[in-house]
Amino acid sequence: MKTAIIDRSRLSRTLLVGSVALVIAEASLETVPKQILRHMSVIRHAQKLDKKPSEVLLDRSYHHSAMVTGRLESVWKRGRPDIVHFALVEALSTPLYLKNKLAVYVYTINRQVILIGANLRIPKSYFRFEGLMMKLFKDKVIKSEQDDRILLELLDDVPFKHLIKNIARSSKSIGLSSGGVSSTAYEVVSKYIDRFDDCRCAIVIGGFPKGRFSDNISNFLDNSYSIGKITLEAHVVIARVLYECEKILFLT
Repeated sequence: MKTAIIDRSRLSRTLLVGSVALVIAEASLETVPKQILRHMSVIRHAQKLDKKPSEVLLDRSYHHSAMVTGRLESVWKRGRPDIVHFALVEALSTPLYLKNKLAVYVYTINRQVILIGANLRIPKSYFRFEGLMMKLFKDKVIKSEQDDRILLELLDDVPFKHLIKNIARSSKSIGLSSGGVSSTAYEVVSKYIDRFDDCRCAIVIGGFPKGRFSDNISNFLDNSYSIGKITLEAHVVIARVLYECEKILFLT
């Protein structure tokens, strides 16, 4: 199974020494689950978008009643694709990413992985982002219209451990969560990031609205830290941590 995951991935990136992997984990990004496809709120929303219900992103803004009555598992973590949008806009706008020192992965709540290529300009408009994600979930691959280069790729049923060890190829995985050991962004980054180290560290940040990492994630983290006295949103944590990475790697 692991070999199949690697073999079917057509997106590859060559990162420089001292690079960092960012994983947006248990991301609240998915298409509408089968058990609520026939709910009227889902059908009406799909009709407005001129899509099949199965092609639409699960979004609490439109599908709240369906999510509650359908009794979705871990419902408090689902239906917030905007969180992933904010996080990607932040991460892919940094010098760390633009200078090919950052690999970004979205690990969804359904064990899917979104691989992100180099020089991707994520849409600033949420509605364009929504359209892009719906196309990705349907086609599995998004290519550049200019040079046919793969920009985004979706892999199904990937264990989190496999993502960290075999896809991100990271020697350490560090979680940032409100339940972690109290620290600062500088202290965490300076402990694990080295500009001369070719063994990448994976920084894992939750892509869901509330709660903590499930055991499926936390069991494969080497350490977990909290960098704020109050709960911070994912894109704020990303901004603070990646800025500290840039200072250590002399990219500021």
